[in-house]
Amino acid sequence: MTKTTEPKQIRALERGLSVVEHLSNFGLSTLADLRHATGLTNATLLRILSTLQARGWVRRNIVQGHYELAHSLGNVLGASARAHPLAEFAAPILLDMRTRQLGFPSDLCALVGLGQLEIVESTRVRGPMAPGRSGLGIRPSMIRSAHGRAFLAYAGTKLGKLHLDVARKSESKENLLWLEDGRLEEELERTKKQRYGIRDDDYFVQHAFDPGPDLAAMAVPIRSNSGLHGTLSILWFRDETNAKEVLEMDSLEDLHTAAARIGAAMDRKGIQAPTFS
Repeated sequence: MTKTTEPKQIRALERGLSVVEHLSNFGLSTLADLRHATGLTNATLLRILSTLQARGWVRRNIVQGHYELAHSLGNVLGASARAHPLAEFAAPILLDMRTRQLGFPSDLCALVGLGQLEIVESTRVRGPMAPGRSGLGIRPSMIRSAHGRAFLAYAGTKLGKLHLDVARKSESKENLLWLEDGRLEEELERTKKQRYGIRDDDYFVQHAFDPGPDLAAMAVPIRSNSGLHGTLSILWFRDETNAKEVLEMDSLEDLHTAAARIGAAMDRKGIQAPTFS
């Protein structure tokens, strides 16, 4: 049996990144500051800094000759090209969920705008529940999805109304009937009492990937000290089991525990819940 080995790391790249990380954390730095922080020699540091300056990542100020990250670096990296913080810090928690070991994968939704939740991470990576193409980027209905209901139920009356006012523009006429006849209000009250949102039986996300099997879902909010960040769900085959059976496996407690861990991670990292005017 052959032993699997990890790919070798690129030492030169590691050294360059250590310089970038120091400048990102501490700002203006002398060559001596960088030498003490990284343990690299002056000659090595000067080669790294020269390369970073040529690429537009680092500048050296005139008056002191200190180094700092270039302002234009923000445009180089691009905010939209970076991982969503909720996805980045929640990923190990999703992989650790007990329900995942029982065969119930999860979708993680982040609040990305008024009336907009978006799937930013998922453990539906293989098997029959995995979509034919990536499910990342899907924006579930605020009205009929488990995610939308879990979010609105805990958003509070004023904030929930604000999100719904915006969501009206993208929801289908069929979905908007839930607002007009009061069904959504009743569903949100039920969501608060049972501590989870449930996907409507005939709800189907229209998106450009293979629809796959009929799935059911329940979701809970992700909250930190600063507010609501998004929602976390588990999914199952509708024709093989039902919500009652899923609940009997203590799945809801696993969901809430994972959501609480994610919220605590946001607090530790100093990441504030999104707010929109």
